[in-house]
Amino acid sequence: MLSIKLIFLAVISTVVVTTYAQAQRTPNAALKSNPKVEAAHTAIHTPEDALAELREGNLRFLDGKPINTDYLDQIERTKSDQHPHSVILSCLDSRIPPEIIFDQGIGNIFVARVAGNIEDPNILGSMEFATKVKGTKLIVVMGHNKCGAVKGAVDNAELGNLTQLVDQLKPAITGDKSNPDLMLTESAKKNVELTIADILKSSPVIADLVKNDEVKIVGAFYDLSSGKVMFME
Repeated sequence: MLSIKLIFLAVISTVVVTTYAQAQRTPNAALKSNPKVEAAHTAIHTPEDALAELREGNLRFLDGKPINTDYLDQIERTKSDQHPHSVILSCLDSRIPPEIIFDQGIGNIFVARVAGNIEDPNILGSMEFATKVKGTKLIVVMGHNKCGAVKGAVDNAELGNLTQLVDQLKPAITGDKSNPDLMLTESAKKNVELTIADILKSSPVIADLVKNDEVKIVGAFYDLSSGKVMFME
């Protein structure tokens, strides 16, 4: 009789452990079959699709409801190739990680970062690779408020190679120092506009793609206080 009871308890214990293990695996399985997650990887066919996904991704970030957080799954999906839908040229500022604020995770966007979010031949070559070779549909030049690089341009900062970098931002300076916060914000926005113009002027490859409506290039502005991205179309 004792042996029967022991066998019965062993069977019950096995069922409980198996059920718990399955429950632990359920969230990941649900995430992988979530149509929203699949859409983030497969439904980007046009520049407008890419822009819409970035808008929606920033809203998910603000709402605290990200869907692109299964990084191990994303590594598995992208280990052989990549086809990001957008390329983001962003500032070096550590508080503005594009993959997070747009809820894109791994493999969905190319990211180029440099203080002051300005272009140079290396950035342009990277963008040309993204758009012409990998089929990226959207280029976003994203600035932000309280930008240290823009402030350096306003203050005539001098420090090694930083000097030439902030000198490139000086054409964007607008306003006056009577309202320094507004001056920095307006100058940072102007810098985004000038950078877009410079990209189109300096890269015939990208200019042709934009002209043929194969690629769209837009500006964006990130608010450090709220986490919200405003697109400057």
